[in-house]
Order: sequence, then structure tokens, then C-alpha cells
Amino acid sequence: MTQHSGKDPGRTPGRFSRRAFTGGSALTIAMLTGAALPAGFGRTVLAQDGAKEFNAAWPYQEPPAGHYNAFVTDGILANAANPNIYGDMIWQPFAMYQWGPQEWIPFMATSWGFVKIDGGSATPGASPVSAASPAASAAASPATDGGTPKGAVGPIEPGANVFQVTLRQGAMWSDGTEFTSADVLVALSLQRLMSNVLWKYLDKVEAPDAYTVNFHMKQPSTVVQRYALRTSTQSAAIYGEWAKRADALFDAGKTVEDDEVKQLLGEFNTFRPDQIIASGPFTIDIPSVTGQDMMLVKNPQAWNADQVGFDRIHNHNGNGEAIITVILSGAVDYGTQAFTPPVEAELVQDGARIVRPPTYSGPAILFNYGTVEVFNDKRVRQAIAHIIDRAQNGTIALGQSGVPPQYMAGMSDTHVKAWLSEDDIAQLNQYQKDDEKAAALLQEAGWTKDGDTWKLPDGKDAAFDLSFPAEYPDWSASAEDVADQLTTFGIKITPLAVAVAQQPIDVDQGKFQMAIRGWGNSSNPHPHFSYTQAFFVHNTLAVNNGGKGMAFPLEQETEVAGKVDLNQLTLDSADGLDENAQREKVATIAKVYNELLPEIPLFERYGNNMISEERVQPWPADDDPIYQNS
Repeated sequence: MTQHSGKDPGRTPGRFSRRAFTGGSALTIAMLTGAALPAGFGRTVLAQDGAKEFNAAWPYQEPPAGHYNAFVTDGILANAANPNIYGDMIWQPFAMYQWGPQEWIPFMATSWGFVKIDGGSATPGASPVSAASPAASAAASPATDGGTPKGAVGPIEPGANVFQVTLRQGAMWSDGTEFTSADVLVALSLQRLMSNVLWKYLDKVEAPDAYTVNFHMKQPSTVVQRYALRTSTQSAAIYGEWAKRADALFDAGKTVEDDEVKQLLGEFNTFRPDQIIASGPFTIDIPSVTGQDMMLVKNPQAWNADQVGFDRIHNHNGNGEAIITVILSGAVDYGTQAFTPPVEAELVQDGARIVRPPTYSGPAILFNYGTVEVFNDKRVRQAIAHIIDRAQNGTIALGQSGVPPQYMAGMSDTHVKAWLSEDDIAQLNQYQKDDEKAAALLQEAGWTKDGDTWKLPDGKDAAFDLSFPAEYPDWSASAEDVADQLTTFGIKITPLAVAVAQQPIDVDQGKFQMAIRGWGNSSNPHPHFSYTQAFFVHNTLAVNNGGKGMAFPLEQETEVAGKVDLNQLTLDSADGLDENAQREKVATIAKVYNELLPEIPLFERYGNNMISEERVQPWPADDDPIYQNS
């Protein structure tokens, strides 16, 4: 199941926290699809007014800091900027991917596939290859609305240059208007304004009719499907005028590098709509929103409203000690707050179940390459990796749910084993704790030791600040331990606790020396998404928060691959429409990351998610494949 709010990943650009990434969470899939509900799931003790109520715990910014622009930082349950399990119940994506059985569940789309369109122009009346058709190259299963594409990659026509999606007909927005391709085009235009990585593969998106959308690929790639289907469309009634302004600039030949586009982006970042128009079976009851909690109430207009087993979701706000108190009181049915070992023990003592789904991500040390010159020497970063005992760090932060990464390749060890050969894996430096090796690397980089203190090449003491989100207990503990380990070694680290809403913005704006942010990616099992996290989020995409972030140069000299362009390597890690053929390029970028260590992974987080079965029962067993989703 997905973890608590704030990113990384995956997102569309903007603020990404380690709890933001979701590729189709177990809870979301279970709630939104009657067919996917485990037997009995959805039975609940009725609230006082007789309604079936699910009690959640997901943090948000209280208005006016929190707002209803779903595309930008600090939007309340915003799923365009920060996909999350409850936002997905308000604005449904085209489809969600189940990592275990490796198949898609359709929501706002009913079929899709890679097709060839001569000249790349949309053909009126064109429709995607259905997975139920003889031409499909993927398996299919029957569904009430036609063939349901399954498998990691949908049907592919020879020479395909377009990813084509057929929308669900008759789906309605909460304002009573129909969901159509016009809404999708608006969402895609604003994603382009915000430099969504999908647009690195596209040159245009067209709609030949109200229910067909063509994503024309300038670089065909299987991840176009993964990005596109995870898109959660917003209503043109709210965002249409902004999309028109963006389209006018792009049609005139402007790019995201031009001042006119940057100015529009700045204006859009301050846009604050006063309403929500939902496509999903829930919407926020805006008058109910306080600093403590809010209600998500049923949207009867949603096409699947009658499939959902709850009348409303009572969401409790907060991070850190405040929300822990609420959870320990028994008020919450499901919590994903990365509980410290003592809190987890207390939850178990009180009768809660703990499930440990992988998140394929975790905290990492980020460096400011723009303001601290010594960090640009990879030997310094490699030395720091050798200094830190990652097993100790993970245990202190999360007990058995904090697992040290073995391969240090920028993606989950699970992905490393699935995508790289044994020979490639053997070439990865595991950066085991080795103080002597660390000292030798620092000396090679021109550092010297004076008593217990390391000196920089210019003679100054090696001393840096390390910022971390104050309200995240696991990341806070991780940061404090990193500071202790490096200070003991002779590199003085001052930990700085920063409010969770502000810390990622500070990082994007370059207001840090070292920082704890996310590595890896929870939104999708393809390694490409982990490298967008490493090289784009808090780096090139920091422009969405008005800065340069880490300012890590994407052109680098390496021993394993010579001179590389990390932007192109990231795109090429998903190049083409044959995922097996991508393995060699995935291995290359994994080795490059392993050498350069632009971020230093600390541990891979496994959920220690709290489940209470007092009101909602039964939940799936611990070994249910649904928990393979982040």
C-alpha cells in the first residue's frame, strides 16, 4: 500500500516526499473496484448516523496554506502533483497497475494500446487495439465494458508511434458534466507546463473525438503507457483557461525554458480554485476541513459510486506525535506513518496488525552541488557512503522495516535482481562500511586530518548542515544517526529539523547543504522511474518551485561508461516498445549511478502499516499479492 503523503516520484513534478509515490495502491484498488474487494472487506461498524465510515490518517496543509489546486505543492490531497491513495478516490486515473499479477485495472479508460498512425495525425473515429481483439499482442480477460488490457505493456502494432486511449463513455464529473477528451487535453497541457517527464517522450497529444486520446511519441517507449494511464485528469471547467494560455505559448514555439512560459508557470503556481470537481466516488466536503480532520463524502455522479463499500472517509490530519496520539486512541482504521519501533510495539500490544509491503524507496542524503563545491568530487560522496553503517541507520529509524540497500544502484534491490544480469550485479560497488577506504578516498580528494577533524582542501573544517522533515519520525531518526556517524568520523554535521511542508521547497530552492529526501520510486516497477527521481526531482524539476535544487550536472565523466548525458540515459533506460531490450540500458544507468552516487541511499523502507480490524474486516492476509503494490 502506498505510504504517507507529501512524492517523490513520480509524480508529475513539484514536491515529492517519500510518501507521495503510488502506482495504484492496494487500498485504492480495493475501495474502487467491487470485483477486487477481498471477501467481506467493507463491512464496518456503522457511525452514529448509520453511515459506513472509513477512518484514515493522511496529512495535509490546513487552508489557506493548503488549497485545491491539484497540480501544485501543498494541494489538499492533490493527486496531480503528489499522487496518493485518497486523492485517487477523488480524481481517478485512467487505470491502476497491480504489481503482483502484473496487470492493469481500468478506471477512466476502458481500452488502450500502441498503434501506428501515418504521419502521426489523429484519425477521426480511430480506436485503440482492444486486448480482446485477435490483433492484440497481450493477454486479455473479459470485462463488462469490453476487453481489459492486461500485462505490463498493452497491445502493440508493428511500427507503433502513438499510444491511444479510449475513455469510459458516460462517466460524469461531480458537477453533472460528462468526462471527455477535452478534460484530458487540459490536464496534459498543464503537465507540459510543469515539465512532466511524459512530455520528454511526446511531441503532441490529440483527441480525434470525445472518447479517444492519441499520445504521439517522438521517442517510442513502454513507459509512455505507464505515465499516461496513471494520469488523473482534472476538470476543464476549472483548469481550461490555464491550458489555453499554455497551449498558445507552446503553439507559438515557446518552451519551458522561455521567460513567457516561466511567468505563466509562476502564475499557475499561485492559482487557488475555490471548489473541487471530482470524477471519483468521493469528494472533499470543503466546509468540514479543519486543522484536525476533514470528511470525504460520496460523489453520487461517479460511474462506480455504487461499487464502493463506504459512505464516507473520515480523514485525520497530522504527522509525528500529534497523529500518533490519534492512532493510538483507536480512531484510525489504517495508518502508514512509518511508526518508530516503540510505537509499533505499542500498536501490536493494543491488537493492531502490522503489514510490511515494500515501498521500493526510502530516505537518501542529497547534496547541494551548486553551493558546496567539494560535493562535486565523486570520491567525497563515495567516502561518505563507506562511512555510514546503513544497517544501523535503518534499524534505528524503522526497526525491521528499515532494510539497508545492498547494491546502491539508485533503484530497489528488488528491481536490480529483476533487471540486471548476475555479471552486471557483480560489477556494482556495495559500499560496505569501511573507515579506512573512506579516509583514503578523502585524502585522494585533497582532504586532510587534523586530530579528530577532517579539513577541506582549502583548510577549513569539514562541517555541514543536514536538513530533514521534522514531522517524519523515521527520517528524523535517520538524519540524527547520519549526523552522529559522520561527526564521529570527523565530519561535523549539524542536523536541522524543518517543517515537512517547507523542507522540500527549501531543497528545490537550494536552501540547504545536505538534506534527507527520497531515493528510488514507489509509483511504478520500471527502473526508469527511480532515475527520474534521482536526476530530475529536486534537480531539473526544481524549477517548479523556483530553484535549481541539487544543481547536479547531468553531463558527467564516468569510468564505467565514459562521458554520459544523464537526461538521455534516463530516457533511454525505457527506450522502445520491448521491455526486454531495455535491460542493457538499465544496466548501464545502474552502474553509472553506482559510481557517481548523486544521492546516497540510506535504507529501503518497508511499510509497517497499522491495520485495525475492529471496524473494517477482514483485511487481506499478509501474503496477499495486493501488498506487492507500494
